[in-house]
Amino acid sequence: MPRLGSLLALVATLACIVPARAENAAADAAADPKEVRLTVMNLEYEGTKIWLPGTMVVPKGAKVVLKLINNTPSGQHGFAIPAFNVAAVVDKGVPKTVEFVADKAGIFQSFCQLHPAHVGNQLVVLDQ
Repeated sequence: MPRLGSLLALVATLACIVPARAENAAADAAADPKEVRLTVMNLEYEGTKIWLPGTMVVPKGAKVVLKLINNTPSGQHGFAIPAFNVAAVVDKGVPKTVEFVADKAGIFQSFCQLHPAHVGNQLVVLDQ
């Protein structure tokens, strides 16, 4: 149980970083309301690998540009959102960018297609 508590503390600490990035994404969206740019980072804590932020929110119809960063010491990891035909392999320390149009509303799971047991995240597409 201490491991789970430590992981939750880490996620809570990292959550403080996400609003600053969300504000940048909002500023980018104001410049081009049809494009949303987000940074998604893979981290490892005591052997548990997770993509953060845990939830990404975009409006339906937006072009979504994700900068994927893998900071895990264990090497390559995948990032996939099957509902939007996104599948990328991200090497440690080598950012990768993926783009797609969020053309359907709903909640869509994303995960490491190379290691499905790792903790994934979700994409929420709002029908506005």
